[in-house]
Amino acid sequence: MTFSAATRIHIYSTACSALVNASIDGNLCQDNKHKDYQFTKENDSDFLVEVNVNQTNEPAVLHFLSKEIEIQRLAGLLLIFYRVLFNLPATITCLLYGSLSNKIGRKWAMLIPSFGAMMACGWFACSLVPHLMPIPEAISFLLVGALSYGICGKSNAMSMGANSYITDLSNTKERTKLLGQLLGVNCFGLCIGSGLLALFYRYQGYAEILMFAASINGLLTLLFIFVVQESREITTRPILQAKRSKPNTMENGLGTRSRDIANPESDDLDRHTGNYCMKIIHVLKHSYVFLFKKRENDMRAVLLILFGSVLFNQMTKSGEQDAILLFVTNKPFRWGPETYGYYLTVYYGCMATLLTFILPIIEAKICPRDTTLIVIGMTMKIARLLSMGLSESTVLIFVAAVAGSAAGFISSGARSLISKLVNDDDVGASFAIVSCMETVANLFGGSLFTAIYNLTITVFPGAVFIIDAILHSGMLGGFIWLRYKIAEFEAKSGSTEVETDVLCPSTTEDGNKYRKTPCLTAPILNHCEDLVTTSMYLKSPLFCCLSPFNQVQLIMRETRAFTYAFQKSAVIHC
Repeated sequence: MTFSAATRIHIYSTACSALVNASIDGNLCQDNKHKDYQFTKENDSDFLVEVNVNQTNEPAVLHFLSKEIEIQRLAGLLLIFYRVLFNLPATITCLLYGSLSNKIGRKWAMLIPSFGAMMACGWFACSLVPHLMPIPEAISFLLVGALSYGICGKSNAMSMGANSYITDLSNTKERTKLLGQLLGVNCFGLCIGSGLLALFYRYQGYAEILMFAASINGLLTLLFIFVVQESREITTRPILQAKRSKPNTMENGLGTRSRDIANPESDDLDRHTGNYCMKIIHVLKHSYVFLFKKRENDMRAVLLILFGSVLFNQMTKSGEQDAILLFVTNKPFRWGPETYGYYLTVYYGCMATLLTFILPIIEAKICPRDTTLIVIGMTMKIARLLSMGLSESTVLIFVAAVAGSAAGFISSGARSLISKLVNDDDVGASFAIVSCMETVANLFGGSLFTAIYNLTITVFPGAVFIIDAILHSGMLGGFIWLRYKIAEFEAKSGSTEVETDVLCPSTTEDGNKYRKTPCLTAPILNHCEDLVTTSMYLKSPLFCCLSPFNQVQLIMRETRAFTYAFQKSAVIHC
């Protein structure tokens, strides 16, 4: 976060340097030594923001305002180029990581982006070489650095690997909490990075930020290599084609099909491992099948809405980053990088606290549905966007950032629901698609929102946030419908989203005697009551949290009259 936000600020500074020839690194076109000068037509190019404008000099004022708008538009255009080179290669890379993570292991999807960040820091540092022209020389190094980081998958690939890693080591009951805590830790990192950004710009500069970021990513690379262990056995079967070993909780309860992927054709991909174009096409094909195959109980629509919400949320999130930077550096706020860093610190710090400490308490005490958390997060985000678009007060924007931090529920809740609606062996594929969608969203979100801001800057600069709030209102309606739909499914099946995991005595492909599968209370209870209607134990929900082997033993103890044939028939297939 530190070097990413600092690079966007530096791109804005580069646009200022190209247009006004000011020394602005760390000041965003604010040359402090001229702060008390009188603004005139002759010295308007020396400083643009912290000035005492002579209101009687109307031509000079108009020239000043036109130059300020020109800087905003040039910076917006450069940020669009930066976003494209940053995210387009990462989209393809995340697709490849998704298909190869079973072969190379989960941790490599987290290691490679760290190495790419170190390379990017080197390219970004080259833009600071003295006597370089801001455009095209300095900006070229910045764009090449963005391209190199994007090729390595950037932070989205690391997020994909971390999500898959946690899913491999968790059950469905604790997954919402763990994924929420992962996002909370991520937000803590964003908070600390934003705070360091403000401190670095107060006392040092962009070069020191790059040195710090390169050092941290170097340390992460060493930790991934020597400390982090693989979460699962490496196989030769791609994620999107992996055979199903066990169903997931929501899938069992809601009656989806036994497989999410049809016609795997696994040998074809192995024969084309050297052909990257064929590999990409193959992965795209199976991603399409995974997303759009027909499922029972309209589960396809539910999954598509969830994946669409991830795409939409990330698109607006990435778009807001550039739009906020341009918005707060424009009148009437005219923030410097230090204030911008403090704003990010407050926003991500509150989000981290909410997800890491408050969400686990809510999960333990109230056990809300994932859809409920998403609706709450969406509502608070809409309030934050409206406050930012309509307010001219810095204090109100900071207050809105505190309230809007509940938007972290959107991502954690959607990811948790997706992981519960697909096969366990397809969780890696689902997170690969989520990661790919996020990189695509970063590409188009930043470009779209920056373009809208540039078009409305002379009319109403806050229009981009009002439009964003309207779009989120539509998505909020979709999630309210989704909540009703899932509740309807659960009422039909008599199950809840998550109960527990049990050990079923069936042999898996890897030879294990037991496999961990979800146990849904009502279906098993009904089946058991058909077999033995007089047993008080069989009517207890605790009975269905036992392993099938212990269920059979309990049945035998209560009835005293069942044979081995009945034992076999009484084993509940979860």
